[in-house]
Amino acid sequence: MPDALRQRLGHATGRLHLIYLGLLPSLATFALTRTYGFRLPAPLFFVGVAEVGVYIVTVYSYTRLSSSPWLNLAALLDGPLFVLAARRLSLADPFGFAIEAYLVDGFAIWVSILGLAIVSPLPTRGQRIASVAIMLAISGVTGWLVWPYVPDVLWGSWGSVAWLSVGFVEAVAARLWLFARGDVARDHDDFGILYTVFLVLAWVVAMTSGLAVHRAG
Repeated sequence: MPDALRQRLGHATGRLHLIYLGLLPSLATFALTRTYGFRLPAPLFFVGVAEVGVYIVTVYSYTRLSSSPWLNLAALLDGPLFVLAARRLSLADPFGFAIEAYLVDGFAIWVSILGLAIVSPLPTRGQRIASVAIMLAISGVTGWLVWPYVPDVLWGSWGSVAWLSVGFVEAVAARLWLFARGDVARDHDDFGILYTVFLVLAWVVAMTSGLAVHRAG
């Protein structure tokens, strides 16, 4: 493969990976709210905007991409392949796929941030406690949103749960390793700012649309 084509493909697949990770909260939130609704939309909105903002900045800043399109594709498809295995290679329910992909790849990012906040010696003890408290609150709201899916779909499907758990543990380990190194993969350039703003707005649209569909149904 010519070097110029390899670089273009590497750039394209890398951006695709970033977009996939960035859209996961929106897709999962729409799928969950349209199916189960949410009793307290105002707290979900305010916590969700803060959550998605931190999530997007973390993904953009720390997700390392390769110049090799094959390595980028491997990183992109890793989580979805665990979900496909859990769903017995079925894509009949795209909303369920979005939720489970978020449980594997998206929620792993939150757990990794929380784990790093707990064990990191920086910056100060008070700031670490505040960071842990914020991460626990965000994780709690996220878990509250996702929980109805567990008894409705996953409970009793222990083979699927096993595949999702393996994918989740792998994703957490990989993210903890990246975050603990502290190496920022990229600064927030113009694309990064647009990426963040667009995906936060996409989450707001997804949440409101999902709740509207649920109420209409």
